[in-house]
Amino acid sequence: MSAIPLTRVRPDPTTTDLRAAFGRAASSAWVITGSGERGPVGFTAISIVSVSLAPPLVSFNISKSSSSLVTIAHTGRAALHLLGEDQLPLAERFAHDRAKRFVDDDVWHFDDHGLPAIRGVASRLVTRIHDLVDAGDSFVAIARVEHATTSTRRPLVHHAGSYAALSPQTPLTAPNGA
Repeated sequence: MSAIPLTRVRPDPTTTDLRAAFGRAASSAWVITGSGERGPVGFTAISIVSVSLAPPLVSFNISKSSSSLVTIAHTGRAALHLLGEDQLPLAERFAHDRAKRFVDDDVWHFDDHGLPAIRGVASRLVTRIHDLVDAGDSFVAIARVEHATTSTRRPLVHHAGSYAALSPQTPLTAPNGA
């Protein structure tokens, strides 16, 4: 038996505001990096999603206007860095002027895979792009995780247009510990 919707709402694309709707959701803050013939590329993202554990797949969105798109699509490689709660300056750095993202400082280096690695992150995933799916003004990149490192660092989160650390409150649990 399939569910039949009670009403069929056809959204008016001129009034649908996904930015406001998703701005209410809390998301983890990531920096995605790649490297190619033109050097390192990277951008801040909040769209990282676990897709599958076996095989290990994740997805992220990359705008069709992103300066990183050509490099990541051509090389088929990307490193995903979950920022730590004290790394707000990096989230902002990789969200703005691309000429200032890879300044010569001690914040990043090239790893053994030839990808830019950001130091001190909560988690890092080295991936190979499995597929790029055309999705409106973006592509959804589906990537296979080849290597993962994690730490006990607390992540930086994004909510309502700004970044914040997680509250140190006791985690909520479902009734009966479920």
